[in-house]
Formats: sequence, structure tokens, C-alpha cells
Amino acid sequence: KSVAFDIPERRPSPDGNAAAIKSAPSRYHAAAYLRNVPDAFKAKFTTNRSMCDKVDCSLSRYSSYGAHARCDRLGDNKKILVFFNDQQDFTDCISSPHADLLNLVFTHYSPADAKAKSLFVTDIPLFLNETQVRQAFSRYGTVIKCKLTPKKHYYNGHIQFSSADAIIQFNDIWVIICLGNSLRVCLASFSKSQRDSRREHVAILASIPKNIKEADLLEIATQVNAKALNVPLSINSYKPKPYVYLNFSSFDTLEAAKELSVAFRGKGLTWHPPNEAHTLCHVCGRLGCSPSICNPRPARKVNDRLNKLYSRFNAGPQRGRQDSCQSRDKSNSRSRSRSTSRS
Repeated sequence: KSVAFDIPERRPSPDGNAAAIKSAPSRYHAAAYLRNVPDAFKAKFTTNRSMCDKVDCSLSRYSSYGAHARCDRLGDNKKILVFFNDQQDFTDCISSPHADLLNLVFTHYSPADAKAKSLFVTDIPLFLNETQVRQAFSRYGTVIKCKLTPKKHYYNGHIQFSSADAIIQFNDIWVIICLGNSLRVCLASFSKSQRDSRREHVAILASIPKNIKEADLLEIATQVNAKALNVPLSINSYKPKPYVYLNFSSFDTLEAAKELSVAFRGKGLTWHPPNEAHTLCHVCGRLGCSPSICNPRPARKVNDRLNKLYSRFNAGPQRGRQDSCQSRDKSNSRSRSRSTSRS
């Protein structure tokens, strides 16, 4: 017997601007840089956990101290980050060295400054690692932080440069190539609407051959004035699908590109809107075809006379498997005979 449940309607949130009481508490951030830390501190606390535990124990005397300390970056660039909810506690923390922390010194730290030097990266294949991605972005400036986080069947990445000057060029760069793969990039300071605008004008170019990477399609992307391209990977086989997404800066540029006929290695490609992706064949990329009936490889001819010779002399590609099957049958027969003799 089925039971009906009433689903309550979600009410809209009240207008925050019209509220009588408006609260927007601030956080005051501080950092201790290990390159300036006394040698005695580094000698006594050799791990991130031991450093953070000691800092937490010391700074917990401030009532507004925020939860726990954390370490960021590596080597000489490593720093211990903390924050306070009260400005007076923050000022007291950074005003002088802390004797109970072997004269550790905290200074003002602004997360907004770090964001101004950072990029947000998406569509990073899982077979790439941090070293490879860091090396790809080092072409554009000195990378001081590279962190990858799994998101569905890709990575998202956070790239931070040593200077905000390296970020300026990415106002016009939408993708970079890493080992033949296209990685989408945008400024970490972008709002959601700015990020979404880079995916607003999209078209699909289908029927590309198998195992093609974005680097192979850069010439086409340049000719049609696309700002970004991405060949999606199958979540099952993790092989490239036979079509590519192309992103454009405007609707007019998109429409102008769709008027162009495109071929790749002598094979004509077809334009499609993004909502037709699920109707394209995952084998050949054609509209209306089905992977169950699509077989781009010609049927292999079987020579019966050769098969008879292989069977007669136990030769050919099946020999190893037949030998293993025969040995398995012999071992099974021996085990059965042993069990019979015991009984």
C-alpha cells in the first residue's frame, strides 16, 4: 500500500537588506612564516601537527581565537595560519613575539591577497598529477601552490603564483594544454556569474576519430575563434568520446563558427547544440547511430583451412590457452583420483 506524503513548499528567504538587525562579523587573519621562525622552534616541532598543536595551546588563551591553526605551502614558503573574531585579540597577537612559542612572531595576513594571485582550474583528468600540472602552469609564472581535489571523474585545481602580475594574462586565456589535455582556467576572484559566462556559448563538433586529445584540435579551435575546447572522457572506460565541446566568447562568434564546414584528417565533422550530446553515438559520434549496432572496424575474415591446421598441430594464437586448459583438466582429474583412493 502506497502512502502519500505532502512535500512542503520552500519559502523564500526574507530580504536581508530590510532586516532590523544586520550582523556581518569579521575575521582577523594572522600568519607566522617558517622562513622567519627561530631555529629553536623548527628544531623542537618538526611536523605540521606538532607545530599547530603547540600554537593552539598557546593562543587558546584568547577567547576569540578561531578553532585551530593550520599549515599552508611547503619548505621555506610554509606558514602557520590562524584567525581571531575580535580585533583586540588579533592586535595583541601580532604586537610582539610569543615567549611560550620560542619567540614565534605572527603578522597580518590577508586571504584576499592570496586569491588575487590564484587560479581556479577544472576538467583536469585523473591520470595527471600535481607535479605535471604545476609544471604546465610554471610557463606563465612562478607557482608557489598547486592543489588538486577530486570532483566526479575529474580534478579541480587551485594554482597560486608568487605575483599577481602572472594572473592578468588569464583574463584572456580560458584554457591551457598539459600533456595534450585541455585544462579550463579562470581567476579565483571571479564570481559565479563570471565563471558561468565562460560556459554560456557552447557548441559540439562531432565525429572526431578515436583517442584524439585537445592538442590535436587546437588548429580547428583557432580557425573557428573558440576560446576553450574540451573532449569529454567516458566515466566507464575513461577514453575520449568522439566529439568536442567548443566555448565561445559571444553568441555572434558561435553562430559564425557554425556556418563553417570543418574536417579533421579528411573526415567531415558535424555541428550540434550541447543538448544533443546524449543522442550522439559514443563510438562514431554520429547523430541517430547506436553503440550497440555501430562497429567502425571491418569484420575479421576467418580462414577455416588455417584453423583446421592450428587445431591439428595445436598451434596458433589459441595454443597457450589450450595448453593451460589441458593442464587444468589433468590436475582436476588427479585431484579426483586422490579423493577416490582416500575414500
